[in-house]
Amino acid sequence: MPKIIPPTFLFIGNEPMLDFTNTFMMAGGQPLDLLTDFDALLEWLDKAGLLTEEGTAAWMTWGEAAKERAHGAAIELRRHLLSIIRSVMEGEPVDAANLSAINGLIAHQAFATRLYVDGGIFREDRRRLIREPLDLLAPVAESAARFLSRNEPHLLRKCENPECVLHFYDNSKNGTRRWCSPKTCGNRMKVTAFLERRRAQNQSKSEF
Repeated sequence: MPKIIPPTFLFIGNEPMLDFTNTFMMAGGQPLDLLTDFDALLEWLDKAGLLTEEGTAAWMTWGEAAKERAHGAAIELRRHLLSIIRSVMEGEPVDAANLSAINGLIAHQAFATRLYVDGGIFREDRRRLIREPLDLLAPVAESAARFLSRNEPHLLRKCENPECVLHFYDNSKNGTRRWCSPKTCGNRMKVTAFLERRRAQNQSKSEF
């Protein structure tokens, strides 16, 4: 019996915001949420490069209620981001509630700046403060604000595999990217197209 390898986080969106929304995917024709709990959220933040030493030190002092709050907020943020993506791709107005969710996380964040001397030169070090669970999600919200305000909406795309729900920003040279990944959906769709062509050819021959 072949070994079943469970899906893992995919970083194919070319932007943290999109990689975050891609934690909800389809597997075997069924919806699959990869952000199953707080530990999964931490793993994603770490792999995305958004979990700082301060963040790690902070969450290790939190109780279960705080961790559940962070996880719940992450699921809500993803829902708002997916709604914005759909609105942008369909050319519809963005719901104000979705923007408020992003702005709330951005406005809530705080930073600390430290001045120091290195080799006789003044430098500054700016660190994001992690005071409570919601602060962990501020980098994702910032990614959304930066991405949505600086990029071309028509290059925000969904994988062309109708059974796939993943999104990406097409920064390819000619703007011709079609799949979330050429090794997964790209291969599947090419094989499907090949089989359909061969089936059509065989059917055409049988008619003579």
